[in-house]
Amino acid sequence: MPLPPEGLLLSRQLADQLGVRVGDPVLVEVTEGRTARFEVPVAAVTTQYLGLGAYMDLDALSAQLGEAPRVTALNLALDQNALSEYRAAVKDLPTLASAILMTDMRDSFRTTIRENIRRNTVVFVTIAVLITAGVSYNGARIQLSERARELASLRVLGFTRTEVSSILMGETAVLAVAAQPLGWAIGAIIAWAMVAGFDSDLYRIPLVLAPSNFATASLVALAAVAVAALLVRRRLDHADLVEVLKTRE
Repeated sequence: MPLPPEGLLLSRQLADQLGVRVGDPVLVEVTEGRTARFEVPVAAVTTQYLGLGAYMDLDALSAQLGEAPRVTALNLALDQNALSEYRAAVKDLPTLASAILMTDMRDSFRTTIRENIRRNTVVFVTIAVLITAGVSYNGARIQLSERARELASLRVLGFTRTEVSSILMGETAVLAVAAQPLGWAIGAIIAWAMVAGFDSDLYRIPLVLAPSNFATASLVALAAVAVAALLVRRRLDHADLVEVLKTRE
């Protein structure tokens, strides 16, 4: 993001905390070295996922401080193939306090976040599968108990096991498919709430919802429903028709 020639470039998080927008004045106070106070407008706001940032053009800052430009840190773009030469050159700079490779920090941060997300995903998927299978199995069992005489009567009239079980499983499948859009909406809200919970001054995680996320969630849910329905169908296939027909309503 190019720096504006005048004014401040603020991260969105910092701008929200200060309650300022583009064009609003901000009082800047320098607390290191020679103290100074001056007022500059907010020239632009950008998205920043690590820390809280306030940036200003070096010449504009020097003019406000009334001193020559002074560099205390450099951000360099390095060729990965030249890292060994870079490290060798850095060792020969006695005035350099420290050198940090942002790629190493980024890779470490991503590894930590990826591992945490993977563990949470396993836990959440396991709980979701158990709940989905349990609810589907319980619902199908209730339907089977309430309509056992009707289904057994169809078997006696000549319907095959597949035709009879398709009635029961078809209702379960329709309910499961109809529930998917509501599940997508609830899942999106939960994801947004989790991302908002991670939001802090140290780092922020963007909310990224792709169609593949919803497709995967639906496939897992429908697979759990299918397993539960097959278990109920097994009970239906092995039911004693005579005993079922003798049962009173």
